[in-house]
Amino acid sequence: MLLALVIVCVVHAQQPPGIVDAYFLSNEAYFLTTGRVNAIAAVTADGIVLLDAMPAGWGRPVLDKLQGLTDMPVTVIINTHAHADHAGADAEYPDAMQIVMHENTAKRLARSVASGRTVKTFSDHLALTVGRRALHVYYFGRAHTDGDAIVVIPDIKTAYVGDLFAEKALPVVDSASGGSALALPETLARAAREITGVDRVVTGHAVWPGNRPATGGALLGWPGWNAFREYAEFTREFVDTVTAAWKKGRTAQQVAAELRMPEKYKDYRLDGAKAMIQTIFTELKQSPPAKP
Repeated sequence: MLLALVIVCVVHAQQPPGIVDAYFLSNEAYFLTTGRVNAIAAVTADGIVLLDAMPAGWGRPVLDKLQGLTDMPVTVIINTHAHADHAGADAEYPDAMQIVMHENTAKRLARSVASGRTVKTFSDHLALTVGRRALHVYYFGRAHTDGDAIVVIPDIKTAYVGDLFAEKALPVVDSASGGSALALPETLARAAREITGVDRVVTGHAVWPGNRPATGGALLGWPGWNAFREYAEFTREFVDTVTAAWKKGRTAQQVAAELRMPEKYKDYRLDGAKAMIQTIFTELKQSPPAKP
């Protein structure tokens, strides 16, 4: 279901926070980064589709960078989720007539933000065409938050996944924003099963995989879709391991100390395991699994 609504957003005057770096991906699509937070700008004949707006205050630096790449304005923004480091600058793009986000994200942002922008929401899938460029926006369930969107750009076979995919590290779940550690594995597994035609995955906080601005073949350094599938499997095994320990009466501290993952995940970082384990324990206490 599509729903139009108005977001209210207050943008505080502030000094420019820094410089945005831009790297060519493919076919007039660019990877943008502050060094900590990322976005993608997909240029079309009717303007730029910006995947994530960056934190508040970063709109001007993004626009300054884009002016050196194209004459097109930002006309559409797609928010991957409601966190301020990804959606905080929504109101800072004067030519953006449409902002796209999941309906849960829209509810969260409507409570606190701002601008007179018309927002288009979706429930599970939205096919979007801007200037003859097709994009697909998907939602598969609760995960990092309750509104995480995956944006697929078919012509460059790329998925932008926001904070759903931490590459080889434990996920971060924001329970206060509706995220769910227990639901996360199935959400990722559904995405891995149902999305097709993707070769590369760009994430919301990853570092550019090259050491200089690229002029071609820039997608080669990013994780492939098989890496996303493996990450879904990793989260499933982690959650299953912690759930089994909880059923045996182990404490979060004990599980963290005893945690051992299969050898195939030896390259995955497990820092922050205790916090993630505690999140799983809290969810299990609230909604314990059925006894076998």
